[in-house]
Amino acid sequence: MSVTRSLFDRWAEENNNIIRKWKEYEKCRQPLQDTRKQCHAELLDLQQKIQGLPAAAGQLKLDLTVSYNTLLFSLSYSKPDEGKRLLTDSLIRVLEAVGAEVPSTDLATLWQVVLKAVGGAEHQPSIHQLLLVQWVIWLSESQFEEILPLLQQIKPKKKITPPGDLLAEIRNLTFAIQEDASLLVAMAAKDLKDLLHICTFISKGVEQLKKENYTDALLVFQEAATLSSPRALLAHIYTLTGLSFSKLGRPQSALHCNRKALEVDFSCQRALYQSSLVYRQLGNSQAEIEALHLLHSAALLHTEKEPSSTPAPLVSPDMLLGKERMAFISQTPSTVFILHTLAQRCVLNHRNSEGAECYLDLLASLQPGSRQHIPTSGGLPFPRIPEIYLEAAFAVLKARRSWDAVAICDEVIAKTLDLVPERLQLHPPAAQQQSAGHIELSLESETIEEKLDYVLWSGAAYFLQGHAYLQLKDTKEALSTFTRAINQLVKVCIKQKHWTVNNPAETGDFQTKVMTLDALKERTLAGRGVCFLERGQLKEALRDFQLSCQASPAGCRNAEMWLVEILWRLDRKDEAAAVWKQAQKSTDSSTAVDVPLYLQTWREDATHLDCSSLNQKMEEFIHSCGVKTDKTR
Repeated sequence: MSVTRSLFDRWAEENNNIIRKWKEYEKCRQPLQDTRKQCHAELLDLQQKIQGLPAAAGQLKLDLTVSYNTLLFSLSYSKPDEGKRLLTDSLIRVLEAVGAEVPSTDLATLWQVVLKAVGGAEHQPSIHQLLLVQWVIWLSESQFEEILPLLQQIKPKKKITPPGDLLAEIRNLTFAIQEDASLLVAMAAKDLKDLLHICTFISKGVEQLKKENYTDALLVFQEAATLSSPRALLAHIYTLTGLSFSKLGRPQSALHCNRKALEVDFSCQRALYQSSLVYRQLGNSQAEIEALHLLHSAALLHTEKEPSSTPAPLVSPDMLLGKERMAFISQTPSTVFILHTLAQRCVLNHRNSEGAECYLDLLASLQPGSRQHIPTSGGLPFPRIPEIYLEAAFAVLKARRSWDAVAICDEVIAKTLDLVPERLQLHPPAAQQQSAGHIELSLESETIEEKLDYVLWSGAAYFLQGHAYLQLKDTKEALSTFTRAINQLVKVCIKQKHWTVNNPAETGDFQTKVMTLDALKERTLAGRGVCFLERGQLKEALRDFQLSCQASPAGCRNAEMWLVEILWRLDRKDEAAAVWKQAQKSTDSSTAVDVPLYLQTWREDATHLDCSSLNQKMEEFIHSCGVKTDKTR
């Protein structure tokens, strides 16, 4: 008997030495060797030696402590199957040690029998340690329906809980988690229990958020914020609370929570991103852009930061919450997406120089060899690369950097010109669907849409170049460039110009692209019309502005007003008055058609006409015509 006792004492000391080595490794924060792997192997070896002897109630504490430590290391390597096997073997040994019958190898059944068979205070802490490990496994697999019955079997309770309420059950838990100084553990049971407590709350809150039960989610997150948790996790809880407030239409409360998240952990990018969205919702552009600047800086620091040498904990929030939930909790766009959003918001809010610099930085980050990657997933819309170049050209044009715009457009033209078809015929989506039925036609439709993109990109590049030359007062080169744009756009022939779409979702963004084509034609013809006007070629200008008005189904008030101006200069005042009256009833097509950023107009645009003096002139003319008519009568 003394030999057996000596053996168990030696094994207990072996366990303690392994755990001391691990604790020292955690403190030094300089992983010079793979200590985790070594400790895991040594614990597995120790467990095999212990389990080589028959299970005995007197040595159950050592048996279960070594199993607990081994399980923690197995789970840290994301080996749930190994963890389940080790846990099953451990529970069977518990039943063998107390002389109870083993009903099956099903974990839920085993736990039910073990918790009834071992009710004494001596072994309860060791049993509860293993129960925490089981909670870890089921929580990481989102098996909430398994966790609740397990926790309901723990006695005594603080008070009676409502049936089926997992969170209420967790609040009332009374775990036996006393530490035994003679047997060291890799992670204190209290710490593991607290982490499980808060991560289960977060998981249930995220579940409610996804179900759009925002009030329930808010209550869960608010309670989770009162629990003890690591700083990074607390920051995520505040951010999720802010998201719940935002969904409930309480933006100020959302911003307050995001600020608290940043106070706890300034590197919490999700809080900055959520703040930028709330500021946009509130129409506070300055604050939104400031938040995006901070977010971009934080994202760059995160990208450039060297991987941490700090050993990861054996059981982390990432493990308990799982990849899917952690992706939802910490979801932030890529650095490239953030920079694009920042650049776009600067341009749309007339911060032209700032927007131009952001777009140039964005183009630099898209070059080969850059460490930043183009987002290809994540559910957030990101433009095609040529569209980003066109937006950049538009931005530098607004900042009056004309030659930069010319150079950027040259890049687009060089990449797309050879891909533009000589002629492209488009059919109504309905006609395509009627003749469909084969996958080949679907592929053909995708090819046609891709070719339409090439036409739009090359046409838009020439269009923007034309504006750059207009800005440089080079009307001859502008005229030639606008003509090249028109030559590209007229390659597209649309059968049945106006069609009806019963279900817009079926056509994707095809119809939007056709409307963009019309808008591009209208603006390009107007641009060339201005060139003719600047050169004194009024008849040619008149023709282009008439074609511009016809090109867009919604009409364009700017082109119509130019038409009035030219008719007036040609002394066709009655016609000018008729067109002017019609123009007063129409709206600018930019409000009727959702055009891309690079096709929008701006106040300093060379084709933008100041209508105030023209309106006054037309009102006076129409009034004088009315007076003359009255005198004649």
